[in-house]
Amino acid sequence: MLPKFDRHTLLFSANSFAAAMLALYIGFALGLPRPYWAMTTAYIVSQPLAGAVRSKAVYRVLGTMLGAAAAVALVPNLVNAPWLLSLALALWVGGCLTISLLDRTPRSYVMMLAGYTAAIIGFPSVSQPGAIFDVAVSRVIEIGLGILCATLVHSLVFPRPVGSVLKARLASWLGEADRWALDVLREGGDQATIARDRRHLAAAASEIRMLAVHLPFDTSRLRETTGVVRALQERMLLLIPLLSGLGDRIAALREVREPRVREALNAVIAWIEADAPREKGLALIADLRALAARRSDASWNSLLIESLLVRLSEAVQALAEGHALMARLDDPDAPLSPALDAAARETARRKMHADLPLALLSGAAAAIAVMLSCAAWIQFGWGDGIAAPVMAAVFCCFFAAMDDPVPAIKNFGIYSLLALPLAALYMFAVLPAIDGFPMLVAAMAPPLLFLGLYIPDPRRMGSALAVLMGFCNALALQETFSADFAGFLNGNLGQFVGLFLAIIVTAGLRSMGADASARRLLSRTWRNLARLARARQAPESAAFAAVLVDRLGILTPKLAEVGHAHDLVGVDALRDLRVGMNLVAVQAARPDLPREGKDHVDAALDGVGDHFAALAAGERKTPGAELLDRIDAALRDLAGASAASAVQGVSGLVGLRRNLFPEAPAFVPETAR
Repeated sequence: MLPKFDRHTLLFSANSFAAAMLALYIGFALGLPRPYWAMTTAYIVSQPLAGAVRSKAVYRVLGTMLGAAAAVALVPNLVNAPWLLSLALALWVGGCLTISLLDRTPRSYVMMLAGYTAAIIGFPSVSQPGAIFDVAVSRVIEIGLGILCATLVHSLVFPRPVGSVLKARLASWLGEADRWALDVLREGGDQATIARDRRHLAAAASEIRMLAVHLPFDTSRLRETTGVVRALQERMLLLIPLLSGLGDRIAALREVREPRVREALNAVIAWIEADAPREKGLALIADLRALAARRSDASWNSLLIESLLVRLSEAVQALAEGHALMARLDDPDAPLSPALDAAARETARRKMHADLPLALLSGAAAAIAVMLSCAAWIQFGWGDGIAAPVMAAVFCCFFAAMDDPVPAIKNFGIYSLLALPLAALYMFAVLPAIDGFPMLVAAMAPPLLFLGLYIPDPRRMGSALAVLMGFCNALALQETFSADFAGFLNGNLGQFVGLFLAIIVTAGLRSMGADASARRLLSRTWRNLARLARARQAPESAAFAAVLVDRLGILTPKLAEVGHAHDLVGVDALRDLRVGMNLVAVQAARPDLPREGKDHVDAALDGVGDHFAALAAGERKTPGAELLDRIDAALRDLAGASAASAVQGVSGLVGLRRNLFPEAPAFVPETAR
């Protein structure tokens, strides 16, 4: 299939080619041993967005230097014990990969590059350990040169900033949140469409988060507003459970004709339709909080109304602050409240989902694949087999973040194999006929420019890079041209041995289907909820929502793919997120509750913790009647209190009851029993 020929794609391909040729030219001029590494690195580093190139460039340079230092430390000291050296390098690769997988930001490139760079430099140097320092310096210069050229070209020649893409995505997200809020408040719209929109918003939140990590390195003025973007992201994250919970309360009160509820909903609808003006929003929040504090009695309907009004005020606040922060992105002089301005200045980067057991397993798979490749190289005395452990390290690191890396590694291998005939044609027919760098550039332009058109497309990027890297590495362009068919065949054969062993080990130790991955994520979420329920202290709500929404964005497409699995039928990840936010509300209110009320709240929280601990342990059962009784007992204690903490606690308990027992009979207050 032909690539897209739009302006951005054509410009990206031209810039990437220019960066690669510039790196190759400087490599020739400096007399570097392997200038083609600089050319290949320029393509690997190139990204459609300038901020992404610059952020990854910094971390790649640091990782390359760290990997080179490890090779210099290990090879001279262990060169006389090849098995021990192989083990040390394998453990280094596996350990670095494990650490890198625990960080899903561009910082992860530091440890990933440190891992396989040590293999790239260390294994080929075993025959000349005395030259390891010179080799390491040369590799760092070659790789650094490619990174520098790619960064300069993509930053200076018609750069495409992350900021403009991120700003458009944020504006779109906020508009979608407004539309979702209106659908919920009007009690209209197709439920399947609303559910799909919720999943889309969760996935978009994770996508925006991944774009935002590049913002401090961007070429646009938005890099100075990183704190504003992070504060806006937090409001977005909170809106997902808030609007979802609002829909549940409105559905529960559909048969109740309460004038103050309808008036409140209509006021919020009118405010959103008027583009959420800031001053009107502040007044609306105050009115909603005052309404929530005026509970008529302790009946279930009154508690539902109170919970709805509390959640409605929180949703209005999140939307109002989101619009104010978006206005600040559009206009640096737009006003913010002192509290919001402080939040925009101080917002710290939030934690993201990390899976330590899976990271350890991936690191172990990489170490074993490297060791098996070393065994083939050492036992058979195969000189060119040195490429096998190098490529095993590279392939295991490249694809470790996937649920099942095997198909991607196979695909990379197939397309790398397809590049060999083209490389052979160039090496034995085209290159011998040319003389001088300008002719070399002209000869390399057709395949590289064409392949560069596919890289911006996420669906084709892996295949295009496989062909491109296979082509460039097979040619191994150096200052003096030498066409050696035996060396060409042996070197590439070693690479495919490493690829084959990476596939075998990964398939045996590391691969998992989408259903297994979904179960792991769900189990992790349930363990988090169990710990939160038993913690007796509330985490910061935005930080907690950040982790769960990030996990929700990963989990939702997996559940859609494997929803037929019998033990995953009926799983509602968004409900778990709502439960988590209700637990945060109850835990936040708990310290200010009277002692008797606190005892019943603690009993209810313990019951919720036991339920989610059982789910995490594999017991797929519905919450029991005892937990419902505990929640109701806590509600009876708090229903008569009017303090702000009690109102917040009641709202959280009502949310827990609605989410865990949606079909339960209405709550009965003490006076009605």
